[in-house]
Amino acid sequence: MHIRSLIEPPPIPPSPGTLDLVVFVMKSAFITALSLVGTTLGSASSFADNDVGSLVARQNTNPDSCKGYIAKNIKTNSNGLTADLTLAATCGIYGSDIQQLKLQVTYEDKSRIHVKIGDSAGKRYEVPEEVFPRPISKVTASSADIEFKYVANPFSFSVSRKKTGEVLFDTKGSTLVFEEQYLRLKTAVPNNANIYGLGEHTNTFRLDPSNTTRTIWNRDAYGIAPGTNLYGAHPVYFEHRSTGTHAVLLLNSNGMDIKLRPGSLEYNTIGGILDFYFIGGSDGKTGPADVARGYAKLAGLPASVPYWSLGFHQCRYGYRDFVDVANVITNYSAAGIPLETMWTDIDYMYARQVFTNDPQYFPTSKMQDIVKYLHGHDQQYIVMVDPAVAYQPNKGYKAFDRGVVDNVFLKESNGSLHKGVVWPGVTVYPDWFHPNVSSYWNGEIKEFFDPKTGIDMNEPASFCNYPCDNPDEQAVGNPPPRTTSPPNINTPIFVNTTKRSIDVRQSSVSGINYNEPPYKIGNVLPYLGDRTAHMDLKHANGLMEYDTRKLDYSYFMRA
Repeated sequence: MHIRSLIEPPPIPPSPGTLDLVVFVMKSAFITALSLVGTTLGSASSFADNDVGSLVARQNTNPDSCKGYIAKNIKTNSNGLTADLTLAATCGIYGSDIQQLKLQVTYEDKSRIHVKIGDSAGKRYEVPEEVFPRPISKVTASSADIEFKYVANPFSFSVSRKKTGEVLFDTKGSTLVFEEQYLRLKTAVPNNANIYGLGEHTNTFRLDPSNTTRTIWNRDAYGIAPGTNLYGAHPVYFEHRSTGTHAVLLLNSNGMDIKLRPGSLEYNTIGGILDFYFIGGSDGKTGPADVARGYAKLAGLPASVPYWSLGFHQCRYGYRDFVDVANVITNYSAAGIPLETMWTDIDYMYARQVFTNDPQYFPTSKMQDIVKYLHGHDQQYIVMVDPAVAYQPNKGYKAFDRGVVDNVFLKESNGSLHKGVVWPGVTVYPDWFHPNVSSYWNGEIKEFFDPKTGIDMNEPASFCNYPCDNPDEQAVGNPPPRTTSPPNINTPIFVNTTKRSIDVRQSSVSGINYNEPPYKIGNVLPYLGDRTAHMDLKHANGLMEYDTRKLDYSYFMRA
């Protein structure tokens, strides 16, 4: 969350819309259909188990020079197969190889195959079922429209349409690499492939098949430069061919680079497992809509939205007081421009502290008058809420005090609160995997907003540069002092159409290395933990921030 909308609202207020204090679907989110909110079956496997040596990256080593794995002990059944994958020879390109892997293939319905490759002990982190429920349906392989094939030595696999034999995904000719902090799998694709998706980006809608690298790593991005990683993470792509459409999901919440080149698509991820879902029909009759329905069947349908949310909304940072807000609403009406929903950014807060309002600039009584006016005109009102809570011990800040009592804030390994820097200055962050966090957060909303609110910055963004050893020093200037005098609380509203200038909101300035893994994904920032929570933080349920970075703050939406 950074620079707010840039349009100074014209002299205009409302037209009938609909409005209640509502939940804003945050801008920096995971794609709704795939709420990758990670939990785990475990963390990365221990060094002792895998005889991990130096993790110094040899960036110039070619992964295809590695020997890969050999499939052994292959067991088939009516709806899939299992196999052991044994390392053929040491690769060690970015660290120690995982010696023994487990392959599981399941035909889940006629048009979907699940291919899962993980460590044989099952200890590595994977997206938990409580976050992304796995389908329990199975069909016989003989009844499916697509099929899985493999080569045992070196191990490779393909997925193809059964009716036509057309290959949709094929790893033959490139070896599997599976190390502590580097997993690599490469598939052949058509030279001029029509591939769409792979997370939030500002590249062309159709990804350039000649040279695209999609770095999937959530970042508090106040710009939208092409080719950079942004807020969203969604590692699924749709490929359109004249013979039909298919989709591939890699269910993995660790950081990754996905490289699309002429004739190939390559996954490079820094943790977790390789957990693929392939969706496609038998022939050219399978179109994008069919595959989208199949994907929704797997990932779940998006939540329904209220009709009024599809109308015109006015939101920006920089309203100086309640008079500004009322004037904007009035000006929309005066100009005859329909306005469904009015928003207020963090301006309304006291010292930018969440779950507060400034008693001089945005007094409760006047904000209630504004909401009543909007409701009387069938319009809605939304206020921003940031998950970062101001670090204000012993100062009577209830949202912080109650969070400490409920023990819901992220902690360092020594048990101290993890601190960053956001709009109110030094902040702490709710641990969205803590068992008490939903009751805490819902309680704060009910205490302050009842019944609903708006959501912003749904990731642990921080303006504190890594390693953020002294957040107090980097917090200087946040929150900034107000630059105008408070209005007279008796100032009449919904009558004055005078426009005033608006400010622009900007940000202020053990063997496994979680903050600097040996394989460097294409994150715009120099460190994975830069301007966000540290990667070596452990959540209340034992999960590492390194594994759940792309997932955990989706819990913010569910709390």
